[in-house]
Amino acid sequence: YLINDQELAKQIMIKDFEYFVDRPTFKSANKIGQLFLTNLEGAEWKKMRALMSGVFTSGKLKTMLPHICKAGDHLAEYIAKVSTEGKEVDMKDTGGLMTLDAIAAVAFNLDSNSFADPENTFRRMALTLVGAPGYQKTSMFVMMMKALLCNGFPWLGIDILQLQIEDPESMAFFKDIVLKTYKQRLESGERRNDIIDIIMDEIKRTRTGGAQKQEFEDEFEKGAALDTTEIKERNYTDEESILVANAVLFFFAGFDTSAFGIGVVSHKLCLYPELQEKIYEEIIDVVGIDGKITPEKLGALKYMDMFISEALRMSEMVPSTERVCTKNYQIPGTNVVIPKGKVVTIYTEDFTQLEENFINAKEFDPENFNPENNPNKFAFQTFGQGPRNCIGMRYALMVMKVAFINILRKHRMVRGSTMQDKLKMTPEMTHFTGGLPATFVKRED
Repeated sequence: YLINDQELAKQIMIKDFEYFVDRPTFKSANKIGQLFLTNLEGAEWKKMRALMSGVFTSGKLKTMLPHICKAGDHLAEYIAKVSTEGKEVDMKDTGGLMTLDAIAAVAFNLDSNSFADPENTFRRMALTLVGAPGYQKTSMFVMMMKALLCNGFPWLGIDILQLQIEDPESMAFFKDIVLKTYKQRLESGERRNDIIDIIMDEIKRTRTGGAQKQEFEDEFEKGAALDTTEIKERNYTDEESILVANAVLFFFAGFDTSAFGIGVVSHKLCLYPELQEKIYEEIIDVVGIDGKITPEKLGALKYMDMFISEALRMSEMVPSTERVCTKNYQIPGTNVVIPKGKVVTIYTEDFTQLEENFINAKEFDPENFNPENNPNKFAFQTFGQGPRNCIGMRYALMVMKVAFINILRKHRMVRGSTMQDKLKMTPEMTHFTGGLPATFVKRED
């Protein structure tokens, strides 16, 4: 079923979510992968989502900021170095180095500097796990055949052949890091205020029956509110597997996607140097040339917020989303019934181009997200909408803002030699045609 009506999309994703709780899953014989939030369904998904929602509150994200800022410091040093050398660098790849260092610190208890040592073990294993070009151990054909057998014929691919899509060596590497950290902290009581600590806190809270009051900062969070009254069993018997699964999923969901985000925002900063200057002025006014980055200062970067949202809106990175109908659903005002088990594909790309949603919808204009212009937040689908939205949205935006503070407060970003006017994905869907090259010019004191 194909949906391109905005009001019906809102019904399916938010108002009538109880009929569309699930998403198509990606199965394999890997037990950790089976516990990914993205692969869970029904009550099991609700139980895990309720747990992880407590991990990504604004208060918990504040405790992660120092780790992200350290990765930002590495980025600032790198930008200064390539500026001095007059070197052209790719901003999607550069963003990947920053996001990987942040994830290493926040989710795996590692202080990594991928700018100084791009072939460090953590980065090599990370790129192997995501199958990055040059690091993929298995051919694309073999990967597709495994995926076909596991998802089309699970009795054969999973039950009999025990096929794993993910690279076993790199999965074992990340599992070992998390479990060693978990056991060490249980014994020592040490805290680092990272993902591992916070998930442990949330598991303990649910075990002791502590209630988590739902507080909504905006319509995005309100639309994502989840009714958990039907969840009868809230205890987690296999805490180790939950920790590993969520740490690895955090890597999968936050690494390349955030790198793409930094890339597409950099593209627009290069194309619109006059707007880049407005962001620079805001950074200096709010944070300062050498000022410490704090949660309050990040929240005060209103124009940067608008610019990032507009760059993501115009990137067309997420043209559609899918839901699985979990019980027969009659489309309101019609006799059409979507049967249980059918996949619904919602084309959201058109929503971003409607003048009723954004004041200047056809053009790149950060003022489209000025609250005074009443943007339709539902039409902004980069992070999804409703209870199945991207749970790490605030983390991703925090990483991007820290990145651009460190890039722009001492340098101008200048368009590189092969950067295209319009972004177009490569056939492999791993980068953009022509790349995202940029150079940097040091600002005068």
